[in-house]
Amino acid sequence: MLACAARELVGGIYFGQPRGFGTNDKGDRIGYNTDVYSEPEVERIARVAFEAAQKRSKRLCSVDKSNVLEVSQLWREVVIRVSK
Repeated sequence: MLACAARELVGGIYFGQPRGFGTNDKGDRIGYNTDVYSEPEVERIARVAFEAAQKRSKRLCSVDKSNVLEVSQLWREVVIRVSK
């Protein structure tokens, strides 16, 4: 079985604001990023993935962390909608 991955690399956590370095309540140095996606961004990636799947096995597996990340909940909802 060959796998094909469609990844988003032009938005979300790569460019979300705020981002940077700081210090937590314990005085430890921390780094942070913000993961933000709009529905059109997710739809674009989902369409690319579904088009690739149609040319291959006709199956697509979308992997997310919707149990802990709201942005993943949005991804799941949009991918399911685009699939129909």
